[in-house]
Amino acid sequence: MRINLTLERETKNTVRFAEDEAGQPSDHPGYPVVGTLYIQKAAHVQLGAPQEIVVTIEGRE
Repeated sequence: MRINLTLERETKNTVRFAEDEAGQPSDHPGYPVVGTLYIQKAAHVQLGAPQEIVVTIEGRE
């Protein structure tokens, strides 16, 4: 399952991303799965400081 998130705001040491309601991939269930995700600023910079990110969730057994 892939989930699109958009930068919502920056805090002191993190960047807050919110799950988009629209524009999700076809395998998205249609309701919030992650909701809000916080990423450390250092990791955000390593990714190139994007405004949007994609999170992939896979089950493991």
